[in-house]
Amino acid sequence: MRVFMPMLLALLLAAPLQAAELNERYDQMGTLSITLDGETRNLVIPYDTGRDRGNAEQKMIMGSFLTINVLGRTVGDDGMPGSPMVQVTLQRRSGDMQLLSVEMFDEQGYAAPLSMGPDGGKGTLTSFEMTEDNQVSATVEGELLRLADYTSEPKVAEGATPQPTTISFSVTLAPLEE
Repeated sequence: MRVFMPMLLALLLAAPLQAAELNERYDQMGTLSITLDGETRNLVIPYDTGRDRGNAEQKMIMGSFLTINVLGRTVGDDGMPGSPMVQVTLQRRSGDMQLLSVEMFDEQGYAAPLSMGPDGGKGTLTSFEMTEDNQVSATVEGELLRLADYTSEPKVAEGATPQPTTISFSVTLAPLEE
């Protein structure tokens, strides 16, 4: 008990300085930060070792479009990935990587996310780098707009105002399946 108390005290003192850590079922593949209206949130990109499934992947669509999908998530006090979460989808067409979409699922739920892309605000992939060993880093800048009816017929919510946003992520992806 004497050994445990100092460790517990140290943990409690350190807790406000760092986010909760993923529990032992998950590894961290990378990180994602989102600055929305001047407030920055740092998220993790988890890998679920129990299901052998990452929250980031690369794949070829129709044999010719390299698509990268990344899902950054908060970590709950229990170490489980939670919400809010930010999904970024990029695709290489005509030689250059481009932004397809961004969705931020927050307290409004899946039916009314913040969105950038065809259904939401405007955005641009401002930097992108991918190494031969599948390490990817990217930055997206633009504006998120709140959507309504996202799960059926997405449209910008009435009264939604553009929210300036910058998203940066760094992740190590599994190699493409051959």
